[in-house]
Amino acid sequence: MVRRKIGAVNIPTNAPPIQPHAASTSPKHGFWTGFSVGCAVSLVGALLIGVIAVLVAMAAGLSSARDQARDAYATSQAQQIAAGQAVAAEAAAAYAAQNGNGGMTDGDPSLPASPLVGADGDAADDGDETMSVEELAIASALETENYDTAEKLARELVARDSKDPMARALLQTVRIERAVAAGDIASADALLSEARELAMELDPFAALGVADLWIAEGEPARGLAIAEFVVKSTTGTTDDARYLRGAALLVRGIAKAELGDAAGGIKDIEASIELAPDEETAAEWQQYLDEIREKSR
Repeated sequence: MVRRKIGAVNIPTNAPPIQPHAASTSPKHGFWTGFSVGCAVSLVGALLIGVIAVLVAMAAGLSSARDQARDAYATSQAQQIAAGQAVAAEAAAAYAAQNGNGGMTDGDPSLPASPLVGADGDAADDGDETMSVEELAIASALETENYDTAEKLARELVARDSKDPMARALLQTVRIERAVAAGDIASADALLSEARELAMELDPFAALGVADLWIAEGEPARGLAIAEFVVKSTTGTTDDARYLRGAALLVRGIAKAELGDAAGGIKDIEASIELAPDEETAAEWQQYLDEIREKSR
């Protein structure tokens, strides 16, 4: 069957002629077909709009969750700092009540000693050392090993006056204690050396922490050198100075014993026990003495 093209319609050549039809009285189906197609298109469009809306809502939700998490972290940090400052303020008020001039009373080893030793080896005066609210807050954070808060507070203190030597020394002390707590002897020793080069008046207990870590790392000679420096530099007569000297003698004695000088180590530790601030500390230091004596027999 051959087809021929007439206009846009292909019809067979042998098809019967198209007969005219009478007008039909039945309704046409074209409207319903168009209506159905329109409804389908509308439904698909609505679905697409719904999907886009859901995606936009999810993106907004993730952004909101991120913002909430960031805000929660900032709030937590602010609360920690505020709590530390509140504790520090109470401590400052208590010390002010005990000491008429508002200075720190001697004889409380629970607080880190004020810097008694400078990089040049000179001992500080025996006069009262005062601590600001910020310094007490940092000391409180270090007591609880909250190094993030301690360093944040110390950096804020430096930011107020970058040329303040005490603020810079306090930040360096925090960084050293953080490195010692992490067992990072390389960083701790590098920070200590940097402090000496810059003539910073560090808290000498931080230096003793580095010395103790060197001994633990199997380098007692390095620990001995640091402890020796602190012992010779601490000549004060206050309770804090006596406690510091006792701690330095303890570390020096342990280092000597590790290097084979048991007699020298025993002598140093016996002297350190006499300077212990309380019976509990003396009992702890006595254990080191007993151990060295046992090994030397």
